[in-house]
Amino acid sequence: DPRATAPLAQVLGARPHDAPVALLVGPDTGFADDELQAAADRGVTSAGLGDRMLRTETAAIAALALATSGREGRA
Repeated sequence: DPRATAPLAQVLGARPHDAPVALLVGPDTGFADDELQAAADRGVTSAGLGDRMLRTETAAIAALALATSGREGRA
């Protein structure tokens, strides 16, 4: 989410290495307010990829790369 204050790497790093992770990637303008509220109501932690505006396709790849690299090497 472009409005998120926590970086994705920080959010992922705070989770146990074996905890399941789901990455929700929305449009480049971010999720709608009602979508964010619905996610928050279900315990989803919002995170961002920085100040750059990324296309949805690029954001998905970047998020997956961060999630994968952060979990590798952690036993």
